Amino acid sequence: MTFQSKMEEYIHVPGSVEFKLWRSFRNENRESEGPFRFIDGEMVERFLDMDEGKQELVCEGLGPSIEDMRNLIEELRRMH
Repeated sequence: MTFQSKMEEYIHVPGSVEFKLWRSFRNENRESEGPFRFIDGEMVERFLDMDEGKQELVCEGLGPSIEDMRNLIEELRRMH
């Protein structure tokens, strides 16, 4: 979830719709102001399209290296 929230700072979508608004949840019993225990695969895969400088900024403070994160996302993409 931390990785995904850091990605939001660097990914801009057409129409300027915020990711949190796009993935917010509302029903009769519950409402959330963003994704609740939900990882958006397309959002995470966009990491692979970023230049290395932005990838470094996203990975900063998370633990895994840029290369480790790329490998993890590639593995997840192949599983999907």
